[in-house]
Amino acid sequence: MTIANREQKILRVKAASFQTELDEQLRQKLQPEVVSVVQTPIEAVLVEEVTAQIKTMTVKPRRSGYYQRQLNMQFGQVKNLSVLKFRHSNKERPWSILDRYQRSLKGL
Repeated sequence: MTIANREQKILRVKAASFQTELDEQLRQKLQPEVVSVVQTPIEAVLVEEVTAQIKTMTVKPRRSGYYQRQLNMQFGQVKNLSVLKFRHSNKERPWSILDRYQRSLKGL
């Protein structure tokens, strides 16, 4: 099943639902939980990505804390995504998970 097929099925079931108030209450209850559950692995993958980059560099950069990003997803918005930064060469660093200035992940 592709993502497009899954989304079509979800929308079809949602349109056929007769308990819209219950659906909305359930969405409001679950949305913050889903966002927090997704935020933790994304941050862990970003840390792993930076750690792998440090191992391949000839000159080891110094870390300089974190910066906050906002990330939009299908299920909500991660308001304070922590991304590791270096003291120098942050602009030149390639990312595998998030591109520079990317603000949304469509599949999540």
